[in-house]
Amino acid sequence: MCPRVFPGKVGTGIANNHPLAAQRRGDQTDRTVVTLGGHALRKGETQMKTHILVVDNDPLHTKLLTFLLEQYGYSVAALADPRAVPEALRHHPADLLLTELALPYQDGFSLCTSLKRAHPDTPVVLLSTRRDTADLVRGFDQGADDYLTRPYEPAELLARLQAVLRRYRRAERHRYGVLVKVGATALDLGRLTYTAPTGQAVLVTPTEMRILECLMRNAHAVITRERLIEQTWGYDSESADNRVDVYIRRLRQKIEAHPKDRNLIRTIRGVGYVYDGDTTIEMNAG
Repeated sequence: MCPRVFPGKVGTGIANNHPLAAQRRGDQTDRTVVTLGGHALRKGETQMKTHILVVDNDPLHTKLLTFLLEQYGYSVAALADPRAVPEALRHHPADLLLTELALPYQDGFSLCTSLKRAHPDTPVVLLSTRRDTADLVRGFDQGADDYLTRPYEPAELLARLQAVLRRYRRAERHRYGVLVKVGATALDLGRLTYTAPTGQAVLVTPTEMRILECLMRNAHAVITRERLIEQTWGYDSESADNRVDVYIRRLRQKIEAHPKDRNLIRTIRGVGYVYDGDTTIEMNAG
């Protein structure tokens, strides 16, 4: 027996239809259901005991997040002080860090940067009440894997977390995977490494890898924004267009000879992007 979870928004108090409000009223039911993309998830459906570290100094929001995530089989640890994160990760490595942007002592941007430096394979999702595009761009520039504004629908949060975790697990499965070559450039899916025409190898994140893989497997063809979103994030959202722009800009800074060049990734206005190179495309199993 567990309280029913409705997809009421979380982040600005407890709505009457929120599970904690149900607990207060003593409402009970025999199962927990949240619909994600037409699929009904029930309590405990998450197959792996994925560990999520939540960093938030708002006790009520932390309690709501913990309740929601544990309902779907996640293991959750919560911290109010971001300075305690390194020690917490030493004792219990996290599969994902979910952090509020506005924190005492150290904001979410700084926390994301330091975490990615020490644990590059740990995904980071930022939460914030701020809807400024500049914050979204800065978050991705600091290495965040996703950015969600509050208040949010619980179903959307769960879908985004699952999408981020799928990307990282897919990257892990590719450790002995595929080398995608387009002319003088190559993308090693296992090592998360891109080799530029100059021969210089640069590291890419799992998200950047998915974008490059989609573009390079379809070199010289126009790939729409919608297809990039589907292949990379696995869901659609209002901020998806901005997200694609941010990642394309980051990739150009990494792989182009000069950051403002458009020689490898060209923009087709109003449509999407094209990856250019020699006409020979090779895909070798590792």
